[in-house]
Amino acid sequence: MRPMSRAGLALLAVAAVAAPAFAQDLAKERGNIVSTNWSAMQVEIKDPKGRVATWKVQRDAEVVFTDKKSQFPNPKLADLRAPMYVHFTFDAGTKVVQKFEVVEVGFEPAQGGPGVQQKAVVTNLDPKVGQIEVTLDPGGRKTFEVDPKSLLSGVQQGDNVTLLIETRGGREVVTRITKQAAAAAGPAPRKRRP
Repeated sequence: MRPMSRAGLALLAVAAVAAPAFAQDLAKERGNIVSTNWSAMQVEIKDPKGRVATWKVQRDAEVVFTDKKSQFPNPKLADLRAPMYVHFTFDAGTKVVQKFEVVEVGFEPAQGGPGVQQKAVVTNLDPKVGQIEVTLDPGGRKTFEVDPKSLLSGVQQGDNVTLLIETRGGREVVTRITKQAAAAAGPAPRKRRP
């Protein structure tokens, strides 16, 4: 029996290391992001047939943007949100997503993201907890989580605001607060005729 050459040993070592990497059974799917929950490392995605499923996500999952790439120069999981249309790669055995490719952002990132804009008057707030209570026009009184909490800086009770409200993991979260100019106190007084 002939001894193995160094090149043969190197090739054998590479094959032994690479074999487990190729042993993963990777599969691909696509759909619109419905919500994300990065503390639980989960994302809800609606497939082309309208079915919504919750997927586990690998902490170091790769994120690539093919749409509006210049607006996401350092893509990360936190950039993913509804209603982005994504192609994603997952381990077929564990159903854990390893890669997202955003093929359609679905909104204009420079304008603050997707969501619903709602006019309101601030009735209460807690910057430490990150919550705001408002009277919506229309809609009545409601309390929202604010993310990030720093959005509450400079906001006071009685302020007229426009909120950008997103749905995340089934919760409504305020992601932008714009203060409105104070409304006039009423019509200008009439001049009396002598």
